Amino acid sequence: MIKLRYSLQIFALLLISGACIAQEEVSPYKKLTKSFLGAVKRDIPNRNDKFFDSTFYGKITSAQADKIIYDFTKKNGPIVAIEKTEVDTQGCKMVTATSIKTSNGKFLWYLYFDQAQYIQRIAIDTFSNQWFHKVKPIVNSNFTRKEILFESNPYIMLPGSLYSPINSKKTPAVVLVHGSGPHDRNCSIGKNKIFLDMALELVQKGITVLIYDKRTYVYQFHDPFPMDSMDYYSETIDDAVAAVNFLKQQAGIDTNRIYIAGHSQGAMCAPLMAKKCKVKGLILLAAPARSLLEIIPEQLDYIASLQTKKDEKAEEQTTAIKWQIKNALKPDLTLKSKTSLPFGARPKYWLLDRNYKVLEVAKTLTIPVLLIQGGRDYNVVKKDYDMWLDAMKDKANFKSVYFEDLDHMFFVGQGKAKPDDVSKPNYVSEKVTNKMIEYINGK
Repeated sequence: MIKLRYSLQIFALLLISGACIAQEEVSPYKKLTKSFLGAVKRDIPNRNDKFFDSTFYGKITSAQADKIIYDFTKKNGPIVAIEKTEVDTQGCKMVTATSIKTSNGKFLWYLYFDQAQYIQRIAIDTFSNQWFHKVKPIVNSNFTRKEILFESNPYIMLPGSLYSPINSKKTPAVVLVHGSGPHDRNCSIGKNKIFLDMALELVQKGITVLIYDKRTYVYQFHDPFPMDSMDYYSETIDDAVAAVNFLKQQAGIDTNRIYIAGHSQGAMCAPLMAKKCKVKGLILLAAPARSLLEIIPEQLDYIASLQTKKDEKAEEQTTAIKWQIKNALKPDLTLKSKTSLPFGARPKYWLLDRNYKVLEVAKTLTIPVLLIQGGRDYNVVKKDYDMWLDAMKDKANFKSVYFEDLDHMFFVGQGKAKPDDVSKPNYVSEKVTNKMIEYINGK
């Protein structure tokens, strides 16, 4: 029943989301937020019971929320006023931001809700004038956005948005595919929406864009498939292929000019997607050339090098992840191995990661491939870019571009990027979307 219940909730949310935006004052998420924060302010016993679901994950989230609230109150004093609340759509889920006042100043409390209107996460930020992402001014409004739902398999239904130019001719189209981790269709990170930026730029230039909520986001705590079965295919590849096939059934699409644009892990998996469906070409945005098991320790070391003072908790987490990575690299690892592995993923996931040679697969492709890399990127570094160039040097179907001033999210800046950069309001550089547009239009 979980599978059916959550599919119906997703569909229902698609139907009501427009009404929630149009009549924001009756948003149930505003009411839930005011009710929860009121309970926190009054310190009502058992206040979490109706706001968090009763699953194992819900109980963990509830306990984490209590700690966040306790630490906040201890540092800043109790809530003395609950002010304005705003609501933002993040794919099939919602988030609210509320201005909270204590004796120590104003703060923003973010409550993230799942499809069943339970709280999934709480985050507290210093007060800011920009609470959520603000899109750039629309220059050409001659396009439509349609909320869609497509089937990846009989157990997986994924909601998304289809941005289509209003055009008498059939248009080229692109599917944007996320990197690792659970992401909504807009690839929301902090106050930024990477894929929304790209979609709006592309559709204004006559290109249809499909963005969708990732499987691990929609079914984050109610997986309709066992963790033991998860690998790059079930996490990313199969759903991207289903999105391409869905696009081919839509009116107004030039089915001979459909592209896949993958970001990070999505780019690494793109060559495998191209083996499973017919597309015109691939756009690889910050594509790793090596396994995640090789790249992650480098990322951890870089982040550790930025610390100005000793952080024992962070060091413990880094040591634990590196130990788990060593377990994942052991020659005797099998599908049945019972050992601690990175991020809770099972052996099947890491066995594919360490055995998958993306450059070898990419070299077998005959369709056009465009690689775009930022010089400020610390997640996927120049070493990976150079490996791509070396592997594809004799391939006439391969093109690449390197933007020295862009990071992993393709934000403009100076110097090597830092993890906190993604939390600052920003936009994907038009240099990237312009290059994508040129490539898709065959220039």
